[in-house]
Amino acid sequence: MDNPKKFCFVMPAFYLEPNDIKGGSETQAYLIAQELLKRGWEVHYIRENNQQLGQQEKINEIVVHSLTERHTKLKWLNTRQLSCLMEEIRADVWYCRATVSYVFPVWLNARKIGGKVLWSCSSDRFLSKRLIKEMKKESFLRKIASYIDRFLFLKTIRKIDLVILQSQRQKKMLKENWKLKGEVIYNSQPVVPLKNWERKPLILWIGRLMFRKHPERYLEVVKRLKGRPYEFLALGKESEELGFLEEFAKTENEVPNFRYLGEIEREKLFGLLERAKLIINTSDYEGFSNTFIEAWMHGVPVVSLKADPDDLIKTCELGRVSTEMEKLIKDVEELMEDEYSWKIISERVKKFSRERFDIKKSVDSLIYHINNIH
Repeated sequence: MDNPKKFCFVMPAFYLEPNDIKGGSETQAYLIAQELLKRGWEVHYIRENNQQLGQQEKINEIVVHSLTERHTKLKWLNTRQLSCLMEEIRADVWYCRATVSYVFPVWLNARKIGGKVLWSCSSDRFLSKRLIKEMKKESFLRKIASYIDRFLFLKTIRKIDLVILQSQRQKKMLKENWKLKGEVIYNSQPVVPLKNWERKPLILWIGRLMFRKHPERYLEVVKRLKGRPYEFLALGKESEELGFLEEFAKTENEVPNFRYLGEIEREKLFGLLERAKLIINTSDYEGFSNTFIEAWMHGVPVVSLKADPDDLIKTCELGRVSTEMEKLIKDVEELMEDEYSWKIISERVKKFSRERFDIKKSVDSLIYHINNIH
């Protein structure tokens, strides 16, 4: 396939839909779509939305189609709907991300109508054998749905045309756990114009309020450092996991220099990054956080408790990896107080991110791998 021109994303949510998830996968898909449009591709996007069933929209030049909203483990029930849409679109490339559940029906339909099938892994957990163990904890019906979902995915991943991974760690996991090969294409961003941003003693935490992001750890940092002249902000959408909003509200009452802003627009986020000095990450693991790249593009070092994709933070000195809470608090204080060290790291992350995480280079790599599928 020398010059494919029609590209279709198949994902549960769409970045520009107000009520949809705007996570890392949705952000990356939208950025890739915009870059493909600039290069003359026709871009389609199949997502789930009960209100738009049977309708076709054009949003920022992306042609958006809708499927029935399904539970995470039951998306294969959309196979027939998906078949009709794929028959209508007839893309050269079908790109699945954010779930493993659409890989099987997309591959099944693509066998009949054509097009190369790609799956882009958005999290280490999709490659881990622990998922099978975790199924044992589920209810009987959920367990059956999980086994079907997982079985279909593992059967299909060996037959699709390309597996895209976020890190060398994921590539290693894919080979060790499933004896398969994939290509690493890092998450990326449009390059931000360099400016002399005026910094404030501002510390940010960005992520959905969910257990695997461990926002409660950030609240511990806030409380421990509440006497310092720092401003603490937390940004991110609520989730169905209860308890965090109450804790955030309680902390806002206890600590005057802490605020929870919820989910904000990308432009407003960039405005905060232009003034911030640090990003704190409290997750145990990440695929490759968009937040890291966005921060580095704006010259903001990352202080991470544990997550360090491909050990880049540690080996390339893009911030600090603390490993434990006491050390994280110490690392935050040191970088906030040592202006000289902070400036050195800030300049380093700006340069590094432009060399490694430019969306144009990532799409170049994506198209190269598509054109070399045999």
